[in-house]
Amino acid sequence: MVEKVERFKDKVAFITGGASGLGERTAKDFAEEGAKVVIFDFNAENGKRVEKEIKEKGGEALFIEGDVRKKDSVENGVAKAFETYGTIDFLIHSAGILKDGMIHKLPEEDWDDVINTHLKGFYLVLQACAKRWIEICKNDPKENVADYPDRRIIAISSQAAEGNIGQLNYSAAKAGMLGMVKTAGLELIRYNIRTHAIMPTLIETPILKDLLTKQDGKWRKYYEGRIPLGIGEPKYVSKVILFLCSEDAWFMNGEIIGINGGRLDKL
Repeated sequence: MVEKVERFKDKVAFITGGASGLGERTAKDFAEEGAKVVIFDFNAENGKRVEKEIKEKGGEALFIEGDVRKKDSVENGVAKAFETYGTIDFLIHSAGILKDGMIHKLPEEDWDDVINTHLKGFYLVLQACAKRWIEICKNDPKENVADYPDRRIIAISSQAAEGNIGQLNYSAAKAGMLGMVKTAGLELIRYNIRTHAIMPTLIETPILKDLLTKQDGKWRKYYEGRIPLGIGEPKYVSKVILFLCSEDAWFMNGEIIGINGGRLDKL
């Protein structure tokens, strides 16, 4: 019998967009390795399903219905997580949407919605966690940075941060997140808070279902032909997130990790 690995026993992971896709896989992987998982998502049906599935496998999970675009919703969600578990150790910003369109056709509301979900959402949840963590540190100052509680922040960006046709809003949001990660890495390390971003290529998730199935799978075949290792599975992303939250990544900060399926140039 293989002994269960619990790298994250007694740790708390707060995952935006945890009700589906990369967030769901990450939530389940954290739970399998002993973490208490908070799923923050506006999709109550899926969120409750993920919570139930984690609990059925012996994990600990809490679903909180909320919207990353709204400050009060984020504040209430983070506050509830702190009230329930005492703290948050890992913040994973996975919430995201796609509303693609060419520059000359992109509606303003689609620009706003994508920017607000990815970029503003990251700002709101980052601020809500960071201010609580900083208060804890200031109330019990330490001489050495490493003596403060170990916290990690992981933002899910995208290869599209380097530009992608038809994704002006998405590319802008994902690129902006990289600047936020670098800034947070500089500001927060004094409190033993490390910040990283990952940049996945195309991964098989619900957000890409329409793209990969339309025109009789034309775009699936196109991307499969351009990514040497093919379209990725969610586990290829979640395992990197867990690594960045593990003791093995203790000496890292402000890193941007490409998960590129073997392709080194643009899709």
